[in-house]
Amino acid sequence: MRRRTIHPLVGVTIMLGTVGILYTLFAHPTVLFRQLLFVALFVAAIFLFYRFVYQRRTDSDRWSYGKAVRQSKKLHPRPGRKQTKPAKLKRPLKKRTAIPHLTVIEGKKGKKKNRASF
Repeated sequence: MRRRTIHPLVGVTIMLGTVGILYTLFAHPTVLFRQLLFVALFVAAIFLFYRFVYQRRTDSDRWSYGKAVRQSKKLHPRPGRKQTKPAKLKRPLKKRTAIPHLTVIEGKKGKKKNRASF
């Protein structure tokens, strides 16, 4: 099994970044801490935006999706699982009666339509 090596460009970038941070730490420590503070504030702003604005919007979508799933499960139960239903009052079934005022009209069934006339 071969061991993966770091690409030389990535290694040089990491080395230069480390040297730059160490130089700033010893030469200008206040600048380094100020930059770290700005990065922390920026990350906190993104987190708060996500937490209070974006997540509320997706929570309502998630709630609507959950409601739709529950309705779908009621309509289409999965086979093999018993679903507990609340007890309902049994109503007597209405018998269907034939409607006497509707009749079937016999037409010209054997004659084919001339499609060229359309």
